[in-house]
Amino acid sequence: MPRVGVEPSGIKVCDLGFRWGSCGKGGTLNFHWAAILLPAGIVEYIVVHELAHLVERNHTPDFRLKLERTLPDFGARKVWLAGQGGGFLGL
Repeated sequence: MPRVGVEPSGIKVCDLGFRWGSCGKGGTLNFHWAAILLPAGIVEYIVVHELAHLVERNHTPDFRLKLERTLPDFGARKVWLAGQGGGFLGL
């Protein structure tokens, strides 16, 4: 993904329970099937979040900086997902 500067080794869509995405050790990104129901800007945040984990495995300040450089409004998207996302999972 040129915008973020990294490329996953693979992408899987599955049921991740209460998580929207995850980054596997081998560089495979996993996304919850229900993410397709979310607004496009929120899906973009989830994808960029997982892509950033290919560079920074943990939620460090460098990780947040990577998110902010790619999505300057990532904080607002994160807040929206935390407040509204559960409804898309039937929570």
